[in-house]
Amino acid sequence: MGIVAKQAAKNAVSIAIGTIAGAVNTILVLPMAFGEFPEGWGLVSVLIAWGIILSQIINGGISNLIIRFFNNIETSKKPQFLGFAMAFPLIGIALLGLLLFFGGTDLFALISQEDAALLNGQTLKLLVLASSLAFFYGLNGYVSVILKTSYFQFLQEVWLKVSYLLLTLAYYFDLLSFEHYLWSYVGTYCVATLLLLIYAKKQALQMAWPRKGLAYGEYVVYSLYSVLDKGANIFVNKLDIIMIAFMIGLEEVAFYTLAFYIGSVTMIPQKSIISIANPLAAKALSEKNRENLQFIYSSSSMIQLLLGGLIFTCTWVSVDEIMLLLPEKFQGSEWVIFYIGLSKLFNMAAGVSGGLLVYSEHFKKNFYLNFVLIILTIITNYLFISPQLGNLGITGAAMATAIALFIYNIAKIIIAEREFKVSPFSKKFLLTSILIVLCSLIELWDPFEAHPLLLIVVKSGLCFAMFTALALIFRLAPELIDFLKNPKSMLQRD
Repeated sequence: MGIVAKQAAKNAVSIAIGTIAGAVNTILVLPMAFGEFPEGWGLVSVLIAWGIILSQIINGGISNLIIRFFNNIETSKKPQFLGFAMAFPLIGIALLGLLLFFGGTDLFALISQEDAALLNGQTLKLLVLASSLAFFYGLNGYVSVILKTSYFQFLQEVWLKVSYLLLTLAYYFDLLSFEHYLWSYVGTYCVATLLLLIYAKKQALQMAWPRKGLAYGEYVVYSLYSVLDKGANIFVNKLDIIMIAFMIGLEEVAFYTLAFYIGSVTMIPQKSIISIANPLAAKALSEKNRENLQFIYSSSSMIQLLLGGLIFTCTWVSVDEIMLLLPEKFQGSEWVIFYIGLSKLFNMAAGVSGGLLVYSEHFKKNFYLNFVLIILTIITNYLFISPQLGNLGITGAAMATAIALFIYNIAKIIIAEREFKVSPFSKKFLLTSILIVLCSLIELWDPFEAHPLLLIVVKSGLCFAMFTALALIFRLAPELIDFLKNPKSMLQRD
């Protein structure tokens, strides 16, 4: 088994464990722990939302910087390049610390008075969280470019999600106060970053003081333009939470967070596939191999749409029964699940289109696209959530996300096709899209009176069988089977 296949297999195991732990925590434990205190869950969500947003800004886009340039730099100068790259989050952390020290939560009041009140007294936690995440995602750039992503996925999927589950259980059983719960949760990110650093050092990570001989000016320009790349989708998701808290209250954040998690299950395949496809796409770009680039692009899009579509349909057809398993106050968010799942499908169908822009000379266009996405998200959220306008509540937030991401991904596909003459679309792509719509109609079927768990098994099982059978009939599955046997074979031609 090749290195890419091994990494993909390990990633899949980590993602499976993380998904189970996250599902148990989000669907069962968190609603119990915060059933009488949904504002507490909302506070955790807002703290994490701001921490992730700020980390993407102070990170300086170094993950993309490393993936773009590392392999093109001569070996003797790579430590200097990495030392230069890691200086970005250090500078960002220093600036954020000064802003929070002198401005405190008054800075957040410029955006949301409610968030400012919530985060009052939480600035140190916020700084520690954002700093840890900045380095965590930065180090991921190094392990990605050397195709050693499995440990990062383990920390992100297993360590963080299992720790969150255990901490929530400890809080539920009164073993932790809420304040200790918050600090412990932030601490799990610090530990994850430290463990990833230790692992990267074992994988020959070396950093040295930058010297002459490298194109530092080019790196700075590229890094600044890359700030919004990986952060754009994160901003979209987290802006929902911030704007919900701002316009309709913190309690609604808890309800949205639960439904958002269920809808986000659709994107599970993307985590493993994109971590493999993006570095390979960057390599094909550097080699100017358009044929291989088209192969990577179309294959990654097709596989993601097929797997994501299967998960989306199996979730959606049983959404009513899933709601019945939740506490009553957390029910009624079926359409949030639908729109969030749909938005994840849009992202997956676009494949490596974003990577094609960010790892090429067209990275500035990617920055402008991401900036437009954030503005579009703010506008649509305001129009749909605001009680004075759309008044659609958390469903409006999910609709806004789906609309913004649809426009964003269509734009990326159009630009990628114009600049690189490559496209994710094919006859199989169209057939898979029709298959997703067809299988989703099972949701309308009301078979018989029974326990929700039994109905979930029946309806999702029927959907799985129908989806799989039709995929085989239309010969969509062979590509997926080849990928599962050897991911590299589907994403890179020899």
